[in-house]
Amino acid sequence: MLGRRHPRERLIEQDLCEQFNTHRADVRLAFFELEKKGIIQRIPNRGAIVRDLTPNEVTEIYAVREELEVMAVRILPFPVGRSEMDKLDDIQRRHSAAIDNGDLLTVFYSNLYFHRTLFALCGNACLIETIEQLAQKVYGIRSYANAFPDALDRAQHDHVDIIAALQNSDRDALIALTRRHLEPSPAAYIRAYERRFGDAGRATTPCPAP
Repeated sequence: MLGRRHPRERLIEQDLCEQFNTHRADVRLAFFELEKKGIIQRIPNRGAIVRDLTPNEVTEIYAVREELEVMAVRILPFPVGRSEMDKLDDIQRRHSAAIDNGDLLTVFYSNLYFHRTLFALCGNACLIETIEQLAQKVYGIRSYANAFPDALDRAQHDHVDIIAALQNSDRDALIALTRRHLEPSPAAYIRAYERRFGDAGRATTPCPAP
């Protein structure tokens, strides 16, 4: 999430035990949970590595995320209650403060909570769960956009505009913002991936529109 580990980087149990002052059993349990979420990959006789999402995989995940998240904001009921609006305002203030302080861990989590709160408004439990599962798959690529101040500035302005669209019950603006907000992270990751590994994994033909 913070860019401290990179695609294909090996995760050494003993090193992690020393870093976090814990035992191998705890590290292995963490590996099991991270593998379930698609963040790492365990290879027989080689150990664990940070999962290598190819540009094609990232493009496909974000195409599905976009449609699901747009579905969520399309069906959420207007007007949004005052308590939920206050909650989003509070999360966004924490997000902006974290950006100003260079606290990227809080930036990550406050952004996560903002969108969980937003999509929860749709009231469809299955849709909310699926959105969360896909978001988990790409936790590791968000640091690539967060490395650029202009991307962080755009993210916080998007949040402010999303709150305004909810307040105004402006569904068209909300849908457009939802689509736009997803763009920086995959673009930054794919650029970094191709600088490091070449263009292997990029789709040779575009996916057909749904």
